[in-house]
Amino acid sequence: MKSKLSIDVLERGAQSRFMRTTKGQFGLREWEADGYREYQAERYRKALLEEDVVVFPTQSLAQVLPGRGLFSNSDMTLLTSASFPMKRRDAELDTGVVQLVSVFLVRHLGRLLTYKRTKRLPEQRLHGSYSLFFGGHVAPDDFGVLFGALHSGSSATFLERELLEELRFPGGMPKLMYRGLLYDDTREVSRQHVGIVFDAQLESPEYEIGERGFLIDAKFETLDEISARKNDFENWSTFLLEYEVKARSECQQA
Repeated sequence: MKSKLSIDVLERGAQSRFMRTTKGQFGLREWEADGYREYQAERYRKALLEEDVVVFPTQSLAQVLPGRGLFSNSDMTLLTSASFPMKRRDAELDTGVVQLVSVFLVRHLGRLLTYKRTKRLPEQRLHGSYSLFFGGHVAPDDFGVLFGALHSGSSATFLERELLEELRFPGGMPKLMYRGLLYDDTREVSRQHVGIVFDAQLESPEYEIGERGFLIDAKFETLDEISARKNDFENWSTFLLEYEVKARSECQQA
């Protein structure tokens, strides 16, 4: 029973009739009205903060990226040579480094896969917000594989190490295409992160949310549907949405 309840809470999140009330115990979600609070395990967050991630000096940022935006012609050689590993917990507190994050836009027939972030993820500022990309901090062991994917346009190994932590694809692996580096300095935390953006094109709409992601309400949406509720999305997603809408407009005018 504990296993069934855990799966229901994991897959359905806030839509589940149940919630954890303490370690190993469950109750009805409607009990929140009576003062009960949902229990959030700390082990997952702590494990993520203790992992090693790839960073590079903030002072090198201007040489790699000319400013705010999505750039496809950045100096990847400089980025590669200047990067080094650091404990994620330390990197979060060190403004002298910028962290690298993989960013996958998962597509099928002109629609993007979106989802809502739950309280189980370590980034508290993103709790309850929606996103239109998947991915996460780049681990040192994956760094070389990542840049191999930049040149090959497709890398099953890279997908297995990065994207498959959050998604499964019963209908076949997506095809990767590198889009560029994403940077947004409009928010303090965003100044410490650079996204390495890929399109992940699916032949089939089949997907499964992986256990590690703790993501809910996943669905494919059109750009118009996403735009209609863009205030629900975190800042990187709204940034990418603007680029998607602009690119669609330019394509229609061509």
